[in-house]
Amino acid sequence: MEQALCVLVNRVVDCLDTEECKKLLYLCWDWLSAECVEDCRGALITLITHTHTHQGRPPPGDTLLKEILFRLNRFDILKRILGTSRQEVEEMLRASGRVLSDYRVLMVELNDNLEAEDLRSLNFLLSSTVSKGPLDRATSFLDVVAELEKIDKVSCEKVEVVEGCLRRIGRVDLARRIQSYQKGQNSAEKEVSQSPAQVGVGSQSPERKQQRQSAEIQTLKFSVPESGAQHTQASVDEYYINPEFRGMCVIIDCVGCDGEVLKDTFEQLSFRVDLHTLLGVGEVYSLLQSAGQQGVLQRFSAFCCCLLSRGSDTHLLATDAEGPGLALADLRHLFSPVRCPLLAGKPKLFFMQSYAEAPPTPQTQDDPYLETDGLPPHIATRQTSVWKTLPAAADILWSSCKTEAWLLEKQGHHSVYLQALSSALLRGRQRRLPLLDALLDVNRDVFEHNRRNPDRVYHLTLFHTLRRSVFL
Repeated sequence: MEQALCVLVNRVVDCLDTEECKKLLYLCWDWLSAECVEDCRGALITLITHTHTHQGRPPPGDTLLKEILFRLNRFDILKRILGTSRQEVEEMLRASGRVLSDYRVLMVELNDNLEAEDLRSLNFLLSSTVSKGPLDRATSFLDVVAELEKIDKVSCEKVEVVEGCLRRIGRVDLARRIQSYQKGQNSAEKEVSQSPAQVGVGSQSPERKQQRQSAEIQTLKFSVPESGAQHTQASVDEYYINPEFRGMCVIIDCVGCDGEVLKDTFEQLSFRVDLHTLLGVGEVYSLLQSAGQQGVLQRFSAFCCCLLSRGSDTHLLATDAEGPGLALADLRHLFSPVRCPLLAGKPKLFFMQSYAEAPPTPQTQDDPYLETDGLPPHIATRQTSVWKTLPAAADILWSSCKTEAWLLEKQGHHSVYLQALSSALLRGRQRRLPLLDALLDVNRDVFEHNRRNPDRVYHLTLFHTLRRSVFL
């Protein structure tokens, strides 16, 4: 049996690149001895065949291997080598619990969602905390976290430093993941402290460590990458969505592509969809003004608007050849509680694909409906509009993507952003993920596209004032 597992490990490791091996070792760190932390192959073999039991449990065998590949998003290896699917592993984790630490899974997820520029900003913020040498050598977020763990600034019980840094660089979405983790950890520690087995809580013995991890496994609920069943817990504060009248979606496609894709997506999400194509600026404004005044909005639980147009950071040009265009701030204002009381307290979701005729220029006037967070001076060179944060009204999400208009001239062009958005929304519905978590998948897909295609870059912007989780 052990020989067969060793062969399995060798086949799996041969399929992993250096970065994936680094993630694997980090995920398994709590289980490893000092002798095997540098050897991915040896570490895995030791872990899945070791005769030492944990709390009376048998060695994890290929169960641990499946969970590791699941966390690495290597579903191709799961299928080809282990003969199992992503869904089967999700079911296994729900039924038997997780082996890997929720803390380490979270750190790997953060690592996967941080861009190179985010890492540079984090290193700058931590330059007075971590020695310069290790920071200069760090090539990933996990390298930085490992250094913070060495100096006892970060651990499974102390993540405030990471949360604070993420907020300061504008990654509030990731900081909220840490908040969710902290809430679950507090519940886990309360349960563990009430257990008779936890006499002498100051001890750092492996037994106590494993008990804490076991409690975390049972209580913590993460949105990615497991299926969405965990979101049914009562503690989640979410917007009410009427199953019969989920939402209305207005799609305005002024460039002649991807409108039908979005229509199909939102129809699958059980929205009532109105698709309009090739409108001028005046027609767009009149249409949205009319949409915001429809009495039928009272029946729907959410409103969504998708815009595909030539434009700039602040204006939409629709099909007009020239002119000032429609200010996006004015567009949002059409659905403010004052102008559209029927949508007050309901989520209002805006998705925009903008095609710029020329490279973006700095904004000369601030959007009156946005507030600007203070920025560290070292990242002030970023595109200013990306750091505009929240509109004044509540319950709004604005996700926009900008790329160059010449792409529209390519035969069969489709927006990478909108394709990723459609896929993420449908996966999110299937797994019952919060909308913000689903949008992280969009960020990941677009970032990967940009990495592979530096001549066809898509620039993403996301801000919101959602007060609860949205489940489409």
